[in-house]
Amino acid sequence: MTGAASVSVVIADDHELFRGGLRAMLTAADGVRVVGEAATHDEAYEQTIATRPDVLLLDVEMPGIPVLSTISRVRAEAPGTRILIVTMHRDRVLANHLRAAGAAGFVSKSAPASELVDAIHSAVATPGPVPGMEHSASVLSLREKEVMRLIAQGRSNDDIARSLSISVGTVKRHNTNIFAKLGATSRTEAVAKASRLGEIDSARP
Repeated sequence: MTGAASVSVVIADDHELFRGGLRAMLTAADGVRVVGEAATHDEAYEQTIATRPDVLLLDVEMPGIPVLSTISRVRAEAPGTRILIVTMHRDRVLANHLRAAGAAGFVSKSAPASELVDAIHSAVATPGPVPGMEHSASVLSLREKEVMRLIAQGRSNDDIARSLSISVGTVKRHNTNIFAKLGATSRTEAVAKASRLGEIDSARP
């Protein structure tokens, strides 16, 4: 592949050493050129809009707007950019929601360089809508989000029931549904996953 036909890439990861290693690896790869870098989700969106790369390599856990919002905004405003999630997470629930939002694929951070380069070229070679994009990227219902917000505040089931004027039994059923949807086994894990997906409205009291 010639330089003129090389695949342009933006790297988004908040770990500078990893980002630098990725940049060096891709710079040395045939047919790939790095056109931008980002350390937050906001920067990832801004760099993508500014450079219009063929591929955005996106980490899940970075500061800034939720990852689902980043994906949705990039897909809406730079539809020609394919988004590859580069992550250590092996969470099937999270992967399903990232794909529903518009991610084209996933690559493990522990994968060999050849696998990442192949994934980049494959993403560009197979354009078109990502399966599942027609579904909502939201994970929780409005009521479940209200319960999740109170769980994140450390509120007990009794407190949540009083705050929402529902029974404790109903709160427990919401908890069960929330845990199942997020693939969580504890309140702490549920809060972490919901926060990562942007399912907790921290602006509300």
